[in-house]
Amino acid sequence: MLNSDAKQSTLYLAADDMMQIHLSVQKIRDLNKDEFSFAIRTFCYVEQDEEFAQNLLFKLILGISKQGQGMTLAVDLVNIPNIFPLQLKNIIEHIQKSPMLLESLYNQLTYIQKSDDYEKSLQAQRAKDFLLDNLSKGITSFSTNRQATEMIWLTNQNHNISNISPFLLDEKGGHIQFTVQIGFKHSYMMQCYEVDCMMHMFNEGEKLGYYFELYLDQENYHHQLMYEKLPDQFMDNQAFLQQILTQMKKRNEEQYDEYLHDLIEKFTASI
Repeated sequence: MLNSDAKQSTLYLAADDMMQIHLSVQKIRDLNKDEFSFAIRTFCYVEQDEEFAQNLLFKLILGISKQGQGMTLAVDLVNIPNIFPLQLKNIIEHIQKSPMLLESLYNQLTYIQKSDDYEKSLQAQRAKDFLLDNLSKGITSFSTNRQATEMIWLTNQNHNISNISPFLLDEKGGHIQFTVQIGFKHSYMMQCYEVDCMMHMFNEGEKLGYYFELYLDQENYHHQLMYEKLPDQFMDNQAFLQQILTQMKKRNEEQYDEYLHDLIEKFTASI
């Protein structure tokens, strides 16, 4: 379980920057003799506070009647916070009507239909007919304010940054490259961005000089918003700063450098 307090959590369905969800569908052993069973996996984010959201694997078990009479959908509660989260119903309905889900199910039922077992083949045909009859009901329309301004850090296993490179030194100073996940909240969906960044540090007299590069397209509204807000948020995020400091110390332990030692002292004093 992700949380142990009594506060009800808020769940968001993960979507890419184009507001498209991504999921996988796998045929599993039939859990009910009257249904074909499938495991559906996608990602969600559970809001931890106003600034951070933690990712979790969201699992569903889908059953399709072998007589073509309907579908059942069950939530795997293993990764769900122990207090039933807000917005779960909206998320399940959105997944259930996803064109990607319906297409994947249809393709897998087509494969089952090719079985040499006549009865199983007939059952798969009935299940496919049910999907076709309900396909027009399954297109999810999600309208949203694409210029949402509420920005939140997305964490993975409590890490704020990923793909962090070794700390490098050259004649211009120190440099470290990393990736952060940033989300914008829209109703029950989280619009996710993966942002590649570079932090540059240098001696500026008695103080530490630094600046950030964000590898983004400034034509995008959210990208511009991240350009404006992320550098300040980096320097206010203690978990992020400690990860950077760890890489600096690791580099100096591997190969001591007086200039880097000075940077480490100034960086430590600044945080």
